[in-house]
Amino acid sequence: MTLTDDVYEKLRQQILTVERAPGDLLYEAELASLFQVSKTPVREALRLLAQTGWVVVLPHKGYIVRPVRLNDIRDIFAIRRMIEPALAAEACEISSASGHLDKLEGILEQQSAAGDDIAQALTAARSFHLTLAGIAGSSRALRILEDLVDEVIRLHHLLPGIEGHIISADEIEAHRRLVEALKAKDAPTTRALMEEHLNEVAHTLVRGFSGM
Repeated sequence: MTLTDDVYEKLRQQILTVERAPGDLLYEAELASLFQVSKTPVREALRLLAQTGWVVVLPHKGYIVRPVRLNDIRDIFAIRRMIEPALAAEACEISSASGHLDKLEGILEQQSAAGDDIAQALTAARSFHLTLAGIAGSSRALRILEDLVDEVIRLHHLLPGIEGHIISADEIEAHRRLVEALKAKDAPTTRALMEEHLNEVAHTLVRGFSGM
C-alpha cells in the first residue's frame, strides 16, 4: 500500500464514521501533519476522494467533506433498486457453489451476535449485501454498489434516532429470508425480498433525515 492509499483509506474511514462530518473543511498542511507524511500523498488522496465523491473541491481554499441532502438518499436507493434485486436474482443460479450460502449464513450469525454493537452490526450488514451481490460475478456492479453501501453506513452514523435499525429484528429477519430464498433457488422471491428490504431501509433513512 502506498502512502497515498494509506491516507485515502484513513480519510475515507473518518468520513464514513462522521469523524469528519459533512461540511468539514480539510486542509493539506493539517492532514500532512496529522498523518506524518508530506503534502504530496495528502493532495493525491484528496484528489481521489473528490473523484469518488466523498469530498468537494473549494477552488483556492481547500476541500470540504461532501454535505448530505435528502435527494442523496433517494438517489442512492434508486440506484441500489436498479442493481441489487437483479444481482440477487442472478445469484440464485450459482449461490450453492463454492460455499456462498455458508458464507452468507456466517455473516448473518455475526450480525445477530452483534447485539447493541452498532459498528459490528454495520460491518456485518455491509458484508452481507456485498457478498450476496458478489455471487453474481459482476466486478463492475460490485464496485458501484460498494460506494452506495458505504454511503448508507455514513448515514447510519450521521442521522440521530436510526441507530437501532441496523440491530433490529426486522433487519436481521430480512437478511435471513433472503438466504432462505437463495437456498430455494427462487429468483422471483429473492428479487422481491431485496426490493422490499431496500424500500424499508430507504424509508427509515428518509424519516431519520427528516427528523434532523
